[in-house]
Amino acid sequence: MVICIVALVVFSFLSIVSTRYRPLAHDAFKCVFLMVQLKPCNVGLEEKIKSKVTSKLMKMPKLARFFYRNFRMISWMFTIAFFATLIYSAYGIYNLLVFGSCDPTSASCEITSLLYFISCHETETVSVITFVSIILFIYFYFKKKNVRIVIK
Repeated sequence: MVICIVALVVFSFLSIVSTRYRPLAHDAFKCVFLMVQLKPCNVGLEEKIKSKVTSKLMKMPKLARFFYRNFRMISWMFTIAFFATLIYSAYGIYNLLVFGSCDPTSASCEITSLLYFISCHETETVSVITFVSIILFIYFYFKKKNVRIVIK
């Protein structure tokens, strides 16, 4: 039941990109909706995730067995890590907006240096880099899917 919250966020973003994750996002939404109403989650999302991950780990049977037996503990660890990362990221964004740096005690911040790089270069250069990166992303995406684009 714990993994449903993290699954809702993760599969919601993944379902935007790929239709393969939409049923899992729908199940995660149902599970969280039932959890908010203090009803038991009867969707079976945990079993689906547990079985899919375990089947991927079957190349290493000992690891698969450990994962299958300790799934609840591992899902708690991922949930705690997810929320800790979310809180720490929100704190960093707050510091960036208020103080101009991710960490107000030190001057080094990767996001600040990236924003400085973008602001120091011409807008045209940044536009060209963005355009080229989008074209490369589309090219490699279609190459991975083995889709041929015919231009007439």
